[in-house]
Amino acid sequence: MTNRRPSQPTHDLSTRDRQIEAVHHITRLLAAQLDVDDRLRDILDVSMGVVEASAGSILLYREADDRLVFRHVVGPDSSRELLGHSFGASEGIAGQVFRNGAAVIENAPADQPAHRADIGEAVGFTTRNMVTVPLVHQAGTPVGIMQLLNKRSGGFDDTDLAVLEIVAAIAATAILNADLHRRAEQARIATAVGDLSHDIKNKVAPIYMAAVMLKPDLDAMFADLDAVLASAPEDVRGNVNHAARYVRRGYAEQLAIVLDQVQIVQEHTKRISDVMKGISTEPNLEMTDVAALVADQLRELEPLAKAGDVALHARVDASGPCRVDRFFMRSAIFNLVNNAIPETPPGGSVTVDVRCAEDAGFPCGRCLIIEVADTGKGMPPHVLERILRGDPTSTKKTGTGLGTRIVFNAARAHKGRLEGQSEEGRGTVLRLRVPFICD
Repeated sequence: MTNRRPSQPTHDLSTRDRQIEAVHHITRLLAAQLDVDDRLRDILDVSMGVVEASAGSILLYREADDRLVFRHVVGPDSSRELLGHSFGASEGIAGQVFRNGAAVIENAPADQPAHRADIGEAVGFTTRNMVTVPLVHQAGTPVGIMQLLNKRSGGFDDTDLAVLEIVAAIAATAILNADLHRRAEQARIATAVGDLSHDIKNKVAPIYMAAVMLKPDLDAMFADLDAVLASAPEDVRGNVNHAARYVRRGYAEQLAIVLDQVQIVQEHTKRISDVMKGISTEPNLEMTDVAALVADQLRELEPLAKAGDVALHARVDASGPCRVDRFFMRSAIFNLVNNAIPETPPGGSVTVDVRCAEDAGFPCGRCLIIEVADTGKGMPPHVLERILRGDPTSTKKTGTGLGTRIVFNAARAHKGRLEGQSEEGRGTVLRLRVPFICD
C-alpha cells in the first residue's frame, strides 16, 4: 500500500486550474444549503469529476456501534444497494484511513489483504484502483472517509490526492456545520417540548388529585348506603344494589387505572423532554416478564391496528424473565409497533418476536432480542441509517421522529444496539439487541 506516489509530469497547468475551480465550485455549493445529504452528493459528484473517477462513496462514522456507514454512493445502479450498509470502523482500507487519518492511494487494491473486495463484489463492482481520504474537521475529530474508485485513464496520483485532501477538509467542515445546525434545531425543539412537558404536568395534576379524593368519598358513600339499606325492605335493598352494581364493582379498579395512567403520562412527558435535551436517564433494571410487557403494549395498540386492518402477532421464545428497565422497554415496544402500524397497508401484519440468542459482544455472552417486523412500504436506506444512529426521524408529514429517538435511547440505556433492515415495498425490521441479565 502506498500513501504517496511521485507526481506525473503529464498533469499540466490546465489540470491544476480545473482542480482549483473544483474547490471553488464545491465551496459555493456547500455555502448554498445545509442539508447534509445534499452536501454529500455535491462533494462526491465534484470530487469524482476532478479526478476522473468512475465511482465513489462517502462513509460516515456511527459512534453508537463503531461502524462506518455508506451515506452516499455514485456508480452503477446496483451500487445503490450499499446505501446504509455498514462495517467495522477498523476494517478494510477505509477503516485504516479512518483510524490513522492518513490518505492512501492504492492502484492495485487486489494485492492488499486489507481490501474488502467482497463489498463491491456483492453489487457486481470490481475495484481496479482507489484513493481514500479521511474526513476530519478542524477540531481533529474524524467524521468518516471518502473513496474514489476506478480512474477512467491510468491510476490515481499525488495531484489527485492533493485536491481531494482540500475538498475533504471542506467537506468535513460542511458536515460539522450541518450537524451543528441540526443540533441547534433540536435544542429549539427541546425547549418547546420542555415547556409543553411542564404544561402537561400542570394540566394532569388536578386529574390525579380528583381521582385520589374520589375513592375515599365513594368508599364512604357505599358504607353509608349499606348502613341505610341494612334496615330497608328486602326489595328496596335488591333494587338499590342492582342499580349501583357497576359502580360498586368497578370504581376501585377504574380509579387505579386513572391514577396509573396519569403517572405514566407525567413520566412520559419528562422522559420526552429529557430525550430532546440529550439527557440520559439511568436505567432502573428490574426482573421483568418481557412477554407480559409485549402483551400489554399490543393490547393497547389493538384498536389502532383493527382500524387499519392490520394484524398484530407476537412470537415469544425468551428464557424466562430478565432485568430490563420497564419504562424504557415498554416505551420502545410501544413506539416500534405504533410506528409500524400506519406504514402497513390494509391486510398486512406487524409481528413482535422476542427471543434470546448467543452474542459474544455482551458480558454474559447472551442477549435479549426484541424484533418488530412489518409488511409495510419500507423506507430508503438513508432514512433507516438515520434511525439507527439515533436521529429523530419520521416519514410522516406531521411526525416528529421522537418515537425513533425513544427506541434508540432504550437500546443505549441498556448498553445494547438498535439494528434493522428495510426494503422499499416489502417492509421493515427493527431490532433491539440488549444484554440478557438474569440475576
